[in-house]
Amino acid sequence: MFLPGLYVLLPVLLLGLAGCGSAPVAPVESSAPPTLDSRIQASVDQGDLLGAAQQYLEAARGAAPAQRAALRLKAAELLEKGEYWDRLKPLLASIDTRALDDTRRIRHLLLNVRLDLAEGHTDAALQKLQPIRNPELLPDHGYRYYQLRAMAYAMRGNALEAARQLIWLDGLIDDPEQKLENQYRIWEQLSTLTDEALDKLRFGPPPDPLSGWMELLLLTRQTHGDQRRWMEQLAAWRQRYPAHPAESALLPDLLGQVRKLTTRPRHIAVLLPFSGRAAESAAAIRDGMLAAWYEERPDTTLRFYDTGGDAMLLWSVYQQAVDDGADFVIGPLLKDAIGQLAQSGMLPVPVMALNQIGAETDSSLPLYQFGLAPEDEARQAAQRIYTDGHPYVVALVPDNPWGERVFTAFASAFSDLGGEVLETGRYPPHTADFKQAIEQTLNLDDSKRRHRALQRLLGEKLHFEPRRRQDVEAVFMLAFPRQARQLRPQLRFHHAGDLPVYSTSHVFSATSDPRLDRDMDGLMFCDIPWVLDRDGRWAQKRDMLAAIWPERSKRFQRLFALGYDAWQIAPWLDTLNMPGFASFPGATGNLTLDEHKRLHRALEWARFRRGVPEPLAQQTPILSTEGQHDTTGDGKPGGAPGL
Repeated sequence: MFLPGLYVLLPVLLLGLAGCGSAPVAPVESSAPPTLDSRIQASVDQGDLLGAAQQYLEAARGAAPAQRAALRLKAAELLEKGEYWDRLKPLLASIDTRALDDTRRIRHLLLNVRLDLAEGHTDAALQKLQPIRNPELLPDHGYRYYQLRAMAYAMRGNALEAARQLIWLDGLIDDPEQKLENQYRIWEQLSTLTDEALDKLRFGPPPDPLSGWMELLLLTRQTHGDQRRWMEQLAAWRQRYPAHPAESALLPDLLGQVRKLTTRPRHIAVLLPFSGRAAESAAAIRDGMLAAWYEERPDTTLRFYDTGGDAMLLWSVYQQAVDDGADFVIGPLLKDAIGQLAQSGMLPVPVMALNQIGAETDSSLPLYQFGLAPEDEARQAAQRIYTDGHPYVVALVPDNPWGERVFTAFASAFSDLGGEVLETGRYPPHTADFKQAIEQTLNLDDSKRRHRALQRLLGEKLHFEPRRRQDVEAVFMLAFPRQARQLRPQLRFHHAGDLPVYSTSHVFSATSDPRLDRDMDGLMFCDIPWVLDRDGRWAQKRDMLAAIWPERSKRFQRLFALGYDAWQIAPWLDTLNMPGFASFPGATGNLTLDEHKRLHRALEWARFRRGVPEPLAQQTPILSTEGQHDTTGDGKPGGAPGL
């Protein structure tokens, strides 16, 4: 049914543009001869967008004002498509919008918005879109509007609002390929939010689509690595969100990819040094792996190979495993052996090494590196200290190559964040007296020198209380349990008891001993879930292994966990590059994969209290709520109340 006056009201409902007081402009029919559009389309088909735009501009030179503006607008749209931003800007400014009809004015506005985004001006872009109050009345029903708003919010780091715009856009897409692409964009935006954020920001009850997306991502993360549990949770989600948009495109594709990527290898070879200096470590890793294997009891053959201590023999052991039918290799453990594989230039079967080497490796090689890298822990300590509000620190580290390597990782990460290491005290690794390192680090020796100089000047004995430097806000301590148990009380003795102290997992033996560890009270450190879990799933597995191998489990808990995770994550490695699957909740931490195929661990934090580690709250990024309530009166995204 025709509604009188609809076209008269359209500009009022949609835009409050400059020039609205000018005389109405009749809709312009394209005056370009049919041959012009066909010639231009031929140029477009050949990828010559700049040439096609130039043809429109040439045709516009002799045209009437309204026709000239319409043709120049077409040229601008081709320049935008080709991302010729430097040419687009002056062209848009030269178009007389008074000569355009309402539809073309909107197109001109949206081109200006896209130009703003190309130049990084998100504020200006969103401001230009503000007058569009009912996007569904636009000629494309708001497709371009939602697309641009999603782009703007994504550029601002507002993942929640970007996802909201993409969800509105999703309802306007019919093409299956475009819908799948858009839904993956929704998935990618929400994937940047933490679990806590996804849980807290769900603001609508089922079947609210946005809450459905967030819950779907949350359950996918929480069940990552357990397909059976994932499918169970997915069935419950489907009941809560019947006919959710994800069912039409993303979920079928996601399920297909995950089933394909997570097919466990049929024959896994494990290359470990069961003889030599690392034999006990290799045995602990093997036992953790077997514990995981027995839990699952898959149709997969596990065969173990002794790599010994000679790295030069590694390639022959690897080749033997391949000849025996292995389609995946776990190990080796020693860095020299990993280096042999990294330099091979070709690996016919993928390898997940159980350590990390410092050298860059060929990213095309199927060589993954997974280990308990202390550098990862040092970087997380830097992040924790800085986020806790302590940009100025001093450090106490052992004076040996290991201490220097780990401290360098800490200092580099801390500097990148904007922090500063004011002083570094290096102590002999086997000492029990840390007085010299502490006094040097806290400038107490300077205070004592000033006291002695003043006494000599005055010729009399003065009462003296050493004063440490006042600009330090925290201490980063790199130590093993024996040193940490002495360093912490000596810091108190040297007037630094009020400073928060942070460390890595190395300060904790992994077996709670309140009698010995009470001296570390207040010290904060990061460690793996397997060690810190008190009564959850990792505690149960830890207790089970302790009953079987009581002595070995005390000494090698973290290596048990490494073996357990090595088995668990092997079929999921390729999924770590997929949105929504970018992390794996393992026994050794929340695992992520970088572009060099190195696995990194996000650890948990604890503080000693009465000699026992107590978990600390996990830190989450500050979330932007910009645009969260930027809705029209009927719930539609927009910048003003609905009309």
